[in-house]
Amino acid sequence: MVKLQPMSRKIACRKLDGGQFSAIKTGVIIEKELPIYINGMRLATASLAPGMEKELAVGYLFGQGFIESIDDITDIEIENGLAQVTLKNKLSPAADAAYRIVSGGGRSAYCKEPDLPPVESDIIIHKEYILKAMNTLFDNAVIYRETEGVHIAGLFNVMGEPVCLVEDIGRHNALDKIAGYALLNKLDTSGVFLASTGRMASEMVIKICRCGIPIAATKTAVTDKGLEIARKCGLTLIGFVRDKGMKMNTDMDVRVFKEAGMKIYSNASRVHC
Repeated sequence: MVKLQPMSRKIACRKLDGGQFSAIKTGVIIEKELPIYINGMRLATASLAPGMEKELAVGYLFGQGFIESIDDITDIEIENGLAQVTLKNKLSPAADAAYRIVSGGGRSAYCKEPDLPPVESDIIIHKEYILKAMNTLFDNAVIYRETEGVHIAGLFNVMGEPVCLVEDIGRHNALDKIAGYALLNKLDTSGVFLASTGRMASEMVIKICRCGIPIAATKTAVTDKGLEIARKCGLTLIGFVRDKGMKMNTDMDVRVFKEAGMKIYSNASRVHC
């Protein structure tokens, strides 16, 4: 499992509890910037939690279509707070596309929906292993428990055992780090599935399909555009994964789910019920 750098620090604050303020120490997320350069040209600046900077740079470039495989990169260095990436060739046509802001504040190089290859995999996952994976996310969400301000995502094998777990301030960052990990380690993504706490909108689904991951499950919602792309590519998309007894923070409360549940939006044949 990937070892993460410290991502939080303690600060002083005053907490209102029982009608009274008291002085306490609380955890806040460490936020850093990572400028990403390709062949000497500044492409973007990522705002992220520390750790797995190389994976994030690689995953970002792949997810946005600047590279098609890890073999397109001849060198990558993370030093002096910069990511310097050298590609074998010039930038792909996607690099010349006009940037647009997408949900969650992410930046996407796609002007239009890209032509995505079909997701090919013959794995079938039992629903219990999907619930197990989501529980594993929450069990390992150390920074979330301290700060309540990160997303967590992970790759899991067919038995619901973790291959890579990532916490970050953004759902896009967490997914990019996961993708970068898979590329750098030459992982066969057709044999694993993704579990995430992030909303599955179109730009997230595009990245997952580009990775060739056959199943993606989230504790929260999907969008109609995300579902449309998932169906087109053959991705099994699952939302609202909640195990019985699971505690989940909402904006103003903590809910306890008495019954296990999930919604399989597409390609349900990959989930054994």
